[in-house]
Amino acid sequence: MGLAGLVLQTCNENDVFLTLVIGLCSGVWFNTCNFPKTEVGSGQTGAPVQTLENLEMKKTLVAIAALTAVSAFAQSSVGIKGTFDPSFRNQVTTYGDGTVRSTTDLANNVQGTSQVTFFGTEDIGGGLKANFLLENDFNSTTDAKSNWGNATNGGETYVGLAGGFGDIKLGAPNSPSLDVSGRTPFGTKIGSGFGTAQGLSHVRENNQFVYTTPTFAGLTLKVASASKATTGAAANITTAVTAAASKSDIGLTYVNGPLKAVLANYSQSGVHKQTHGYVAYTMGDLTATYGFGKDERVAAVAAVANTTAARAAGKSSNYNVAVAYKMGATTLMATTGKLDDKTTDNWDIKMTAVGAKYDLSKRTSVYARYAKQTYDNSTNALIAKEQKTTAVGIQHNF
Repeated sequence: MGLAGLVLQTCNENDVFLTLVIGLCSGVWFNTCNFPKTEVGSGQTGAPVQTLENLEMKKTLVAIAALTAVSAFAQSSVGIKGTFDPSFRNQVTTYGDGTVRSTTDLANNVQGTSQVTFFGTEDIGGGLKANFLLENDFNSTTDAKSNWGNATNGGETYVGLAGGFGDIKLGAPNSPSLDVSGRTPFGTKIGSGFGTAQGLSHVRENNQFVYTTPTFAGLTLKVASASKATTGAAANITTAVTAAASKSDIGLTYVNGPLKAVLANYSQSGVHKQTHGYVAYTMGDLTATYGFGKDERVAAVAAVANTTAARAAGKSSNYNVAVAYKMGATTLMATTGKLDDKTTDNWDIKMTAVGAKYDLSKRTSVYARYAKQTYDNSTNALIAKEQKTTAVGIQHNF
């Protein structure tokens, strides 16, 4: 084994590392028969002692080996980052049956997503890198008991490879459709209409891979596929299982100076189809955005008792316009949009929101926002015919 290979294998074992390096090189450092120079030591011919030249060589080789070990350490890195986002919220909801509910509470995730994320990368060599990410979402308004990594708190998770070929992630990475959340300055949070006035809300899938191409002439392609899933009783292999069709998600992003355009198509055979996107243009401190989308609910959705209303199969379309204006540490935001429900439900949705964010530092901000959402033609007790939300909060990133 060569010196470099030995150093790489032992760079994490300091004492063993030096012993092995010195042992490997002893034939060079102490074989004075090959160096007919004046010896330091016993003075005997061919004695196993060092010449002055050999002593300097030993120091040089040890220094090189130590630097190689440090380089090996630098090829891998692991980091941690996260967000806390609590806020004071007042929400007044009027349901389709006329019932009104008003709540004032401490809310979570109004501007960002409270989470702790571990991530890492390893430089394999030859331009190839291995990456991983583990995101654990939590509720910043409750104590830590059963609050992190439980069944209700999600988070992105993947391992992958990146290089000249692009980037591939395996696990539960964010889907290409999530890129379309940039159609409003509110992202996926309160005021955005994500999952309501924007149509289908799609973030990520389990058992998914996402491939991202290198960027060519401003264009970047993302392709995702989630494997067909089956469920059933493992204890009884004769029990019939229910299969869920595989899901595909394809996204395309184009960036050219102040212009940005994103388009995505998501589909699950026999369940849902969606095409949506946006175009944004930045002029100095002002960014204007137009978002659009078309959905098709292929199969009707059954009601869940006391939880969700039934939804008819059919099509819908949606749009929104949004602006964001930055003035120093302050960012002003606004959006308005509508979903035209073309199913027999005919529950059209309208969303209007305004907000402001003030950066106290690079990692901490305070914010306020107001959002109003309405459902037309609804008399269902589980549908919020009108909902008004006011929130004031603080977000800290680390």
